[in-house]
Amino acid sequence: MQNVLVERIDGLVTLTFNRPDTKNAIDGPTWSELDAALVEVEENPEDRALVITGAGGNFSSRADLSGGASNRDAAERRPIVESMRTMGNILLRLHRLPKPTLAKVDGVAVGVGLGVALACDLVVASDRARFCEIFSKRGLALDGGNSWVLPRLVGLQKAKELAFFADMVSADEAAAIGLVNKVVPADQLDEVADEWARRLANGPTLALSLSKRLLNASSGSSFDESLEDEGRCQHILFTSTDMREAMIAYHERRDPKFCGY
Repeated sequence: MQNVLVERIDGLVTLTFNRPDTKNAIDGPTWSELDAALVEVEENPEDRALVITGAGGNFSSRADLSGGASNRDAAERRPIVESMRTMGNILLRLHRLPKPTLAKVDGVAVGVGLGVALACDLVVASDRARFCEIFSKRGLALDGGNSWVLPRLVGLQKAKELAFFADMVSADEAAAIGLVNKVVPADQLDEVADEWARRLANGPTLALSLSKRLLNASSGSSFDESLEDEGRCQHILFTSTDMREAMIAYHERRDPKFCGY
């Protein structure tokens, strides 16, 4: 059975963690399958937007470090920092994917599972979703990119509170502090997430990708640098098919039909 299910419909790719018996804990094979899927999405021009979710009513409960004896032996031969770098490269690939991404969260998103959700551009959650930076309860520091993303979403003091106490956060609180974009009733999660994802896939994905790069880089850029980068992006987009289509559609008083280039 595949640990990550891949579904493609009209430019929208959905990746589903498929280990419901572990609440979709992420083990080595799952990381490998996720990485391979992300490479395909990045390289396939027909893939226009990405959704990541979990099977069985949960997003992801944790990193799965159990494995068998042979896996433990292999892990002992490989420094932990190397495994962490492998995971980090996969999360960086997701964070930098030049296509819009959406995490659809039901149930729990905990630890590195939360890191995967927050590496996406947008997060839609059900009202029964729960979130936790579990690391301190395991005697560990933050990982999964949480140390970088968390303070940028919720502020430094709140990030420290979440990291130090490792309390479970409800969906409503997650929305209130800026951890997720939108909370909906559980029976509406699929409908709302699909609507958002379709809007992303049908949008001007080249323009969205450049806006994504600008926003991701903004915390490390000066105002002057951001203005210059914006100018370069607009120079690219003024030559795009999507902009020409947008202008034609405006004059014809209809919705544009974007192609992503």
